[in-house]
Amino acid sequence: MNNVFSQQLVNLRRQNNWSQSELAEKLFVSRQAISKWEMGTSEPDIDKLIQLSQLFNSDLDFLIVGKSIHKNQILSVNNLSKAYEYPVLKKINFTVHSRERIALLGSNGAGKSTLINLILSQQQPDTGDIELKLNPKEDLNVMKQEDNLLLACTVWEQIALVSNMMNNYSQEKITQWLKQFNLEKQMKTKVNNLSGGQKRRLSLLLSLIRPSKLLILDEPTAGMDLESIDMFWQSLDYVSGSVLTVTHDFNQIDKYFSRVLLLKNGEIYADSSVDKIHSHNQTIEQWYRQLNKEN
Repeated sequence: MNNVFSQQLVNLRRQNNWSQSELAEKLFVSRQAISKWEMGTSEPDIDKLIQLSQLFNSDLDFLIVGKSIHKNQILSVNNLSKAYEYPVLKKINFTVHSRERIALLGSNGAGKSTLINLILSQQQPDTGDIELKLNPKEDLNVMKQEDNLLLACTVWEQIALVSNMMNNYSQEKITQWLKQFNLEKQMKTKVNNLSGGQKRRLSLLLSLIRPSKLLILDEPTAGMDLESIDMFWQSLDYVSGSVLTVTHDFNQIDKYFSRVLLLKNGEIYADSSVDKIHSHNQTIEQWYRQLNKEN
């Protein structure tokens, strides 16, 4: 491995505003190991390289040799319109490419959840079309705003059922997931008896059981306690596919997302990269509040 990797590691770590110690904690290695990688005096093994690429949301080739990789289009929304008693969405157009992390912003009632439902084919548009360039049964994971859980099952039974359906079952994995999402003590508890925050953590766990090309999250932190919210963002560090998230957690948007869409008056009012917004010395919250003012 050449010096390009060492420089890429430094650049990507700084872009994420992580110290060497913070990155080391995420990888379960020492800070000294990160320092040696960045100085080029030692190299990570392949497992750590894969973890680094997931954390940085980067292809391995880009991480190791600095070559930009063409990003494939995985979702295309074309002239999408939907009305009930009044127009909700009007000629919506946007695309999603591989490894993008997109925050979908807008006021309450702007049509964000309607747009998500249309993408998931849970509703039909009046005009326009949606093209998913992936297999929704294998490559699409979803966490909706409302928990969709089997209340009569225990936590273990719910996870075992879903992991079996996704061909990713093993007792060892379930034990690991329970620990990761701080649900070990509730493994034998009926889902109906979980707290609201515990149910949200379980919903997140279920949405991440298998890798996906696209993960859609609709207000994922709604109803979560502070511990669960922190756990949510930490878990998404390890998602390697694209993410489309409806959220107003402005404390995390600047750090986690690469692109933001603003839905206003039934239209995509703005579509910008996070880097471009930051280059104008604005936070995402400042950008949002400036553009989302009532006319």
